[in-house]
Amino acid sequence: MADSAAHGHGFLDSGQKTVFPPGYPALLAILIRAGLAHPWAIVGLNMVLLSVGLVAAYALLIREFFQDKAVVLLICSLFLLSFVVVKHSTMPLTDVPFFCSSTCCLAIISQTTKMDWNRRFAILAAAACLSAAAAITMRRVGVALVPPLVFMIVCNAQFKPLLKRLSPGTKLIIVVACAFVAVATAQLITQTSTLSDFIAAANETRIFTLALQTLSYRLTELGELLVNIPVSKLPTTVHAMVPWIGLLPLLLTLFGLATKRREIGPTEVFLVCYMVILFAWPYYDTRFWLPVIPLLIAYSALAITSFKLPNGVITTYCSVFAACGFVAIAYSTRISFAGTEFPDRYGDGTLRPTYCAAFQSCRGGGDSDKVDAKVLHLLQEYN
Repeated sequence: MADSAAHGHGFLDSGQKTVFPPGYPALLAILIRAGLAHPWAIVGLNMVLLSVGLVAAYALLIREFFQDKAVVLLICSLFLLSFVVVKHSTMPLTDVPFFCSSTCCLAIISQTTKMDWNRRFAILAAAACLSAAAAITMRRVGVALVPPLVFMIVCNAQFKPLLKRLSPGTKLIIVVACAFVAVATAQLITQTSTLSDFIAAANETRIFTLALQTLSYRLTELGELLVNIPVSKLPTTVHAMVPWIGLLPLLLTLFGLATKRREIGPTEVFLVCYMVILFAWPYYDTRFWLPVIPLLIAYSALAITSFKLPNGVITTYCSVFAACGFVAIAYSTRISFAGTEFPDRYGDGTLRPTYCAAFQSCRGGGDSDKVDAKVLHLLQEYN
């Protein structure tokens, strides 16, 4: 999409419109036009966005969850040691940019919700809206930020008194304006991406079967997050147990959300909306959870605090989690320095013939009949 846009053909894939929003491809297209579309620049951009998002997450967690900075730093460290972050933060995918924009949006909303309506509030509210718009252009699930934005206005202490002072005509104008914004937002989303992939999956399977399959996907992903090991790296004999393991982080998160039921804020609204969308999404990928991993850990920590688990249990789990994270970093580093063995080290082998053709590093040249022409072009153009 970025390659197509950079050459003036629009955000297309092989000349066809795609289901994906254009936000991240637009960033890559800027790098391409600037002559900076190299691996170091693409990965560097992700690292900058990851750092900004982490600062926003730190501010959000300090303000809404824990005043103890050591606890918040531990949550941020566990986030960075998650195999999902280790694996996907260096890939040209939307996860890290979306994490950055959505977390910045939540941090700003958290700060403005209890502010007086003044010039500073207006500036921060505008920044929150821009961050939400950026998130929506990155991933369609960004619409989960719209309810928190509404929450920021409606639940402000000054909203109700102001509403009472408004005339019926003014209230009607506000309602019409809000409806116009909602329609414009929906139109923007439908023009920049489609739900054809969701519709196709829904049409292929019965609703009840699809619901059970989707539930299994989400629980498996949560199980992977809890043990901090992808299911593909676990023994086959324990694969069936992973969804059941995933019940634990789900229940902990829900219990943590319940502990804040008396002071529901925009962060709670966002996570509930995000999870509702994910539990309706009929595809499997653990990276779907990457943008909200800090929140999952934070709400789970609130639940664990309520249960008053022994510190030894918590310390042991965090140590094992961190150890798995360092193993993931070592594994990723090994791939980075694999040299001529990269085609054999990386991925599931599907693209091995393409990497062999691109790098001319395989003995015998690889299987030329299985080379993906589109991937080969990207590797040769932007290596």
